[in-house]
Amino acid sequence: MNQLNKLIGNTKTIKIIYRYKDTIRNTFFKAEWYNLSGSIKDRVAYKMLVDAYESGELKKGQPICEVTSGNMGISLACLSRIFGNPMIACIPKSMSKERIDLLQLYGATVELYDTFEECFERSEELGKKGVFLPKQFASKSNMLAHFETTGPEIFKQVPQIEAFIAGVGTAGTLTGVGNYLKTKKDVLIYALEPSESKILATKEVHGHHGIQGLSDNIIPALFDYSLIAGIVEVSTPDSIAMAQKLCTTFGFGVGISSGANFLGAVLLEKDNVVSVFADDNKKYLSTKLSNPISTPLVDSIKLIDFEVIE
Repeated sequence: MNQLNKLIGNTKTIKIIYRYKDTIRNTFFKAEWYNLSGSIKDRVAYKMLVDAYESGELKKGQPICEVTSGNMGISLACLSRIFGNPMIACIPKSMSKERIDLLQLYGATVELYDTFEECFERSEELGKKGVFLPKQFASKSNMLAHFETTGPEIFKQVPQIEAFIAGVGTAGTLTGVGNYLKTKKDVLIYALEPSESKILATKEVHGHHGIQGLSDNIIPALFDYSLIAGIVEVSTPDSIAMAQKLCTTFGFGVGISSGANFLGAVLLEKDNVVSVFADDNKKYLSTKLSNPISTPLVDSIKLIDFEVIE
């Protein structure tokens, strides 16, 4: 087990130089697809499992169940196999086929439901039967994983950081990184959400979106309004078009939420903004990400060059 952390975290940061509204700026993104199972959620899954073992809440062989839109379930399925715990993933039917296939490939039992509400009901039912529930949406370990790893890595790699922005799924990345950075300097923290949803901005669900992993129609318990300087909204079509542009221009095969994070950083119109590329594009091949589109916003952004920061 002590070798696992060598395969998780310590990812490179990519500095991207772009032009928007006739201004050239720099942004920075953690390349989180380099983690063991391919996403930033490996950091959290590892921390939650280690903490649960150390506290005695989780024992070897005990089943684990998590409600997931994909990446966390995949991370837990991967790591739980190594820890010796069977995994049950409760996932909405609307998630991509690749997510479901990967969960099953890692040996997880996949239960599909129409809504997240049904997923949560099923997990609570299993919890009453002795199944361990990591509860990523409220887990302190979720936030601490980023406070202890992602945040320090960002500050070391980009000490000139002025702002941090991240899409909100569980809010673990935003709160963990944000709280760490606040201990170092006066960094502005921004939340990003799909414009079709607006749940963070209005506290009501306004519609469906296609940015898997963000805004699961709940305001997570980890989300902290007092931490953020503002909320940035981006649309699903713009996020897809941006992810496609990053791939065709620089060869960065990123997921849709990464396209959203890039746009969020651009729309802040500030230098030295940092965010994350949460995963790669391989889990989205059966989605609209595979259908080339263009949007006026993305067309107005010119990607100029990039540098890699160790």
